[in-house]
Amino acid sequence: MNEPRSRLKAGWKLFLFFLVLVASILELLVRLLFTPKKHQQNVKFLARKQFCKRANQVFGVRLVIKGKLPPVGCYLYISNHRSFYDPVALLSFLVANPVSKAEVSRYPIIGWGTRLTEVLMLERSEKEERQRMKNQIYECLRDETSILVYPEGTTSSALYTDSFKKGAFESAVRAHRNVIPVAMEYPNESYYWIDRPLYSQFLYQMVRQHRDSTVYLSVGSPVIDTDPIELMNKTKEAIDSQIQELRQLREKR
Repeated sequence: MNEPRSRLKAGWKLFLFFLVLVASILELLVRLLFTPKKHQQNVKFLARKQFCKRANQVFGVRLVIKGKLPPVGCYLYISNHRSFYDPVALLSFLVANPVSKAEVSRYPIIGWGTRLTEVLMLERSEKEERQRMKNQIYECLRDETSILVYPEGTTSSALYTDSFKKGAFESAVRAHRNVIPVAMEYPNESYYWIDRPLYSQFLYQMVRQHRDSTVYLSVGSPVIDTDPIELMNKTKEAIDSQIQELRQLREKR
């Protein structure tokens, strides 16, 4: 696809994305007017899941899922991180509150949606923020709100997972919650968001590679341990194994 046509198609998809986003936000605001306060968080999370499903439709993203979600309950979901689209794909499938970098809250319109749906924002440049976020994750898990964390801290092109940060695992142990390991993969390694600016990555992933916009997801069995380091290591091993299984599944298709 030539460059002008690619940019035109990218512009059209972005227009549809933001149109759906604004419509979803306005729809949610109206619903919240008629929702008792104690039920509002659940309504927000379900609205976010519906929006993510609509985003998949706009971008032609198809999920291939291995494994099943755990029984209804409160969990810490831990995933590897490959691309800017990871949270959208995951949150179209499960209900959990994600931890995101604070810059996202300042994006036009997107930031409005993240603040409205209570996404946990981490200011990575501030040292004391990590302790604050660890406490916030604990409080959410204690109060039966499932959380989604990317403990690598950023997207990675590592063969499997990169090193994990332990804070979320300490929160899970403190709150007595199980960890659900989640693995993600794309059609090939060129989809990983490493060096490209955000728009260039979007153009490549959602337009130039539009013929294969498959996202592979694997949901593992709950991981349990009373020691945060052991819990972290067991989860990392589980996700590494799931990544390998997803690659094998990808090769068969």
